[in-house]
Amino acid sequence: MYITKPKSYFKLIESARNLFSTKWYETVSVAEICRNAGLSNGIFYRYFKNKKELFLKLLNEIVTYYEKSFSSITGRTFDERLDKFLNIVVSTGVGDYKKDILIYREGQYRFPKYEHHLRDLYAMGISNVFKRETTQAEQLFVSGIVRFVTIRYIFNSLAYNKEDLKKLIVEGIFEEDIKDFNSIFDNKNIVYPEFYDDDSTKSKLINSGIKLFGEKGFHKTDIHDISKNAGYSVGTFYIYFNSKETFLSEIVELIGKRTRRFLSINLNKDLNRAENEIRGIYLFLKYFEENSEFYEIVRESEFVIRKTANEYYNAFERGYINNLKNVKLRDKKLVANSLMGISHYTGIEKIFLKRMNNEKTILKELSHYLNNGISI
Repeated sequence: MYITKPKSYFKLIESARNLFSTKWYETVSVAEICRNAGLSNGIFYRYFKNKKELFLKLLNEIVTYYEKSFSSITGRTFDERLDKFLNIVVSTGVGDYKKDILIYREGQYRFPKYEHHLRDLYAMGISNVFKRETTQAEQLFVSGIVRFVTIRYIFNSLAYNKEDLKKLIVEGIFEEDIKDFNSIFDNKNIVYPEFYDDDSTKSKLINSGIKLFGEKGFHKTDIHDISKNAGYSVGTFYIYFNSKETFLSEIVELIGKRTRRFLSINLNKDLNRAENEIRGIYLFLKYFEENSEFYEIVRESEFVIRKTANEYYNAFERGYINNLKNVKLRDKKLVANSLMGISHYTGIEKIFLKRMNNEKTILKELSHYLNNGISI
């Protein structure tokens, strides 16, 4: 027999949705969820064992939405099916769906199986669009563009043109051909720049923070750990930083500068812009494989210090826009975020999910779609 849940249950769900979409998971308590819902703590435990169970329920609702939506993609033509796919994704950026996607963004990092699941659901949706099995490179090209653009534009309260997004997928991005793979994948001349690390107290604290945040994560590392590992007292930490959050912000800014510097000195002036895009993705993978702690720190920062993390991506966006040329679409901001998305999700596939065995083969195939797009 079907039993309808009482109103108090849905009040808790809505309260949690509002809080988890605006605050970091670790900072939201059961008491706050109940207070925000106007209910007692005791009522919460009638329905949920703990905060984690409620959080996972929200994640599973989002999975169900994508599963039902992507599995129902039909249409007589490729264009109709692609349009339905984009409508499903675009709809996550409006109304309460916007809250859900922000929650899932943290959930897929905190519980990696949800990133695996959503990645597979996107693959299913893309295959339904093309009415055939799609390759890993095709999936990265389409989902990298669509997922990253949607999240970036939601976060910044911006609108984008769905038809332009469709054009990038179908027609590609660059006018130039990508041919010189020997230079693109040249390992011999990769330079890892030395950054001046003085022996100052501040530098030692930052290096300690990078090490511990990368190993244990932000929440499980306290200021005492950071200070002790650097050889100082907690009081010394507060001479240089107001809080653990401001400390993390400075680290994320430093990682961004180091990454952009590494990429800029290793791009090949003899390659065209399209070829250097593939080389840039290749370098990105190499750099974060060598500095896996950087990757973990930046990903976690998206939920702890959202403003700083957003500026991290804004800096990359500005660099892309300043260097874009010979592209098929006039909206350089959309092109920049599309290219960033392909790199971002290729990185997740390789480093976070460990689902890429031969990046050179994948990148060669991706190069074709950057030039020509994907069609049936």
